[in-house]
Amino acid sequence: MQSAVVEKCAAHSLFEGKPFGERLYNSIAYLDFKSRSANAAAACETIEKIVAGQQKYKMFQEVFPEEWHSSRTSLYKTGSYKNYSERANELFELINERCFPLFGGWNDDPDAEFERFTIFSMNFDICCDEIYYEDSRVSYLAGLLFYFRDEELWEYFAEMHGVTAADFPRIKSDPHESLWTAKKSPENEIYLDLFRLVDHSTGNPWLDTTNCQGSDWFSLDRETIELLTEAYKDANRVFEQLPELDERIQANPRETLLDLITLWNEGDLAFRKKRIGWVGRSEGGK
Repeated sequence: MQSAVVEKCAAHSLFEGKPFGERLYNSIAYLDFKSRSANAAAACETIEKIVAGQQKYKMFQEVFPEEWHSSRTSLYKTGSYKNYSERANELFELINERCFPLFGGWNDDPDAEFERFTIFSMNFDICCDEIYYEDSRVSYLAGLLFYFRDEELWEYFAEMHGVTAADFPRIKSDPHESLWTAKKSPENEIYLDLFRLVDHSTGNPWLDTTNCQGSDWFSLDRETIELLTEAYKDANRVFEQLPELDERIQANPRETLLDLITLWNEGDLAFRKKRIGWVGRSEGGK
């Protein structure tokens, strides 16, 4: 009975107000439905696919109303992503261009499905990625000092910035317990953000995901699109801070690395005392 109702509605709207090409693809979709609907399981699967498509069109209308109104892509013809219509593909392209990189990583496969999808991390995978020091930001390399016990990394700092591990207190294997709970201030914020970035503990899915282990699964709905869009903007703001820290290290590598080591080894209170003493010494020397 339900199948008959769907069939009747589909047949009624098949040719109404549509150009020939769109009517043709609509007819093919309708015949495909007819050929599968004799089997109850297949009919349910087809109806679920139709409903999912309608939900995408509704989201398209809500999130990109002007583009929906002007769109001429087909609701029925298959697009670049072969499991979806041209109109659904247009929605995916708009999300990719204006919200966040939906097509990153494994999602560039034409057979990909977006009912549930993963995202590709913007961060460095400590466990799997190969490090090229000469191509990396010095601020990020400074953060890696606390996770890699790598002589080559210190050799890079000795060659490029004139400092060695012997110039500093030994970096403890684990950070001070206050590191992750310290209240941000103008003095420590840029350092705390670096530690969280390298540690993959920012709370941001674009920065905490490790590609070698795979990301969480996300549903393609308006709430998720808005959440990932804002998270993507926040992630970019974190990276926008790194040039400032690069400049600090290049201008005064010894003092900046000592700031980081003090914060890691002894916590925020010791860091703030060190900063007060350093500022006092600097002002006294003027």
